[in-house]
Amino acid sequence: MSLYQPFFNGKVGVADLTTLSVYTLDLPREICGEHIGGATLNARLLSEYESDTLILGTGPLTGSFAPASSLLVGTFRSPRWDHLCHVPFMLRSGPEMKFSGLDFLVIRGSAKQPCAVSVGRGRLQIQPVPDTTGKPVPEVLQALKRAAPGYRGSIVTGPAADRNSPHASASVGSHGSFDRVGFAARMAEKNLKAVLFNGIGGLPFREDHPALSKATEKMLRDSGAMKAIGFVPVLKGLADGAEAAGALRGKLGRNRACYHCPCPCMTYTAFGKTGPEKEGLLMLDHAGWTALSRKSEDALPLLKRCLELGLDPLAAGLVLREDRPMKEALNALEALVAGGASIDEEDYPAAPGIDTRDYRLLGGITPLSSGKDWTERVAAALILGVCPVFMQIAGRLDRSDLLRFLSSDAEEVKSLVARLDEQVEMLLEGKIPESGLGNRV
Repeated sequence: MSLYQPFFNGKVGVADLTTLSVYTLDLPREICGEHIGGATLNARLLSEYESDTLILGTGPLTGSFAPASSLLVGTFRSPRWDHLCHVPFMLRSGPEMKFSGLDFLVIRGSAKQPCAVSVGRGRLQIQPVPDTTGKPVPEVLQALKRAAPGYRGSIVTGPAADRNSPHASASVGSHGSFDRVGFAARMAEKNLKAVLFNGIGGLPFREDHPALSKATEKMLRDSGAMKAIGFVPVLKGLADGAEAAGALRGKLGRNRACYHCPCPCMTYTAFGKTGPEKEGLLMLDHAGWTALSRKSEDALPLLKRCLELGLDPLAAGLVLREDRPMKEALNALEALVAGGASIDEEDYPAAPGIDTRDYRLLGGITPLSSGKDWTERVAAALILGVCPVFMQIAGRLDRSDLLRFLSSDAEEVKSLVARLDEQVEMLLEGKIPESGLGNRV
C-alpha cells in the first residue's frame, strides 16, 4: 500500500531566506506511509532543520474529492510558548500549494530585506517585495500583486506582526485565519511578508472518487449534519454564540465554503454605508466574532480593523473593556498591535475537557465539541488534510469514511485507521520525531 500516488506530487521545496537559495527534494515514499501526511509529516521534516524553521504541508486528501479537502498546515516551534504548534489554513490554501507541484514547503533562515516565497508550476522563488511595514493587509496585497503578479492564494502578515505584537495573526488573503499561536510572529522574524501560491495543475485521483464524494455527501445530508449551513448555525454552538449571532441580524449575505466542502460555515456580511460604498467581510472566525461582539453593539468595524491589522480578533475581544465607544475601541486595537495588554493563556476559550495545551498545539481552532472527541477529530483533520471545522460539524463522519478515499480495499482501510490512530497519538504528544529523512541536501 502506498500513499505516495496519486495523493502527493513527491516533492518538498526548501527556501533558505539567509542565502536567498531554493531547491527541491524528493519526498520518500516510505515516510508517506509511515507518517501519512499533514501535521505529523511536517513535524518529521522540522526535525531536519533549525528550530525557527517554518513548515507548510498538505495531507494526502488535500485537493482531493474528499469533503472539505482544503487544508494546508503550518508547523513550527511557537515563539510564544516555545513548543510545537500546528496552524490550519483553509479556503483554497492547501490545494493551491499541492497543485503548484509541491507537497511541503520548508522556509528557513532570515532575509535582510522584506521578501515573499512563491510557489507555482513546480517552481519555487524568493522574491523581494516593497517595504510595506505598518501598511494594512489590503494594501500589502495590492503591493504584492504589483511585485509578484499572477498568484492565486496567499498567506500574509500585517502591522501587528511588523510591530512584534504577541497577538499577530497570519491572514489567508484578506480574510484572517485561525493563527493564535505565533505563526505570523515567526514570519516577521524571518522578514517574510508573504507566501504566495499559484496552483494550476492537479493530481490523477481514482476514477471512483467523484461517486464516492457524492455518496459521502448524501450520508451527511441524511444524518442531518448539513441541515443548517452558514456562519450563524456554527456560531450558535458556542457559549454566548446565540447573542453573537443576534448581532449579525439583517447583515448576512451569501454563504461560502472552503475547497470541496459541502457544508459552508462562512458567510459574507455587509455593513456601513449603502450602495457601492457598502463594506463587507467574510465571517470566518466564530470564536473571534463571539469575543468581539460582546464589546460593541456593532462590532463589525472592530473585526474589519483586526483583519486590516493582522490582529487576532479573539485576543482583541478578550482585551477590550465592555461598553467602550467605537473610537476608543479602535484606538485600543492600535495599542494592542503595539504590544500592549497581555492575555492570560487560560482566558482562551476551550470546551469542557479540552486542555489549554491541546488548544495551543492544534493552532487555536474554534472548539465546537469537547474533550477527547475534539482533540482526536481535529488532530485527524490536520494529518489527513481536511478542514478541522468541518470535521467537528460533520459528527457522523468517521475516519474510515475519509480513509476510503485513500484505498478501496476494506482491509487496507482498517490498517490505515490503526496507523492514523498512532499518528494522532503522536501529534497530541507534541513531539518532534528524533529520526530524520536522511536525504536533506
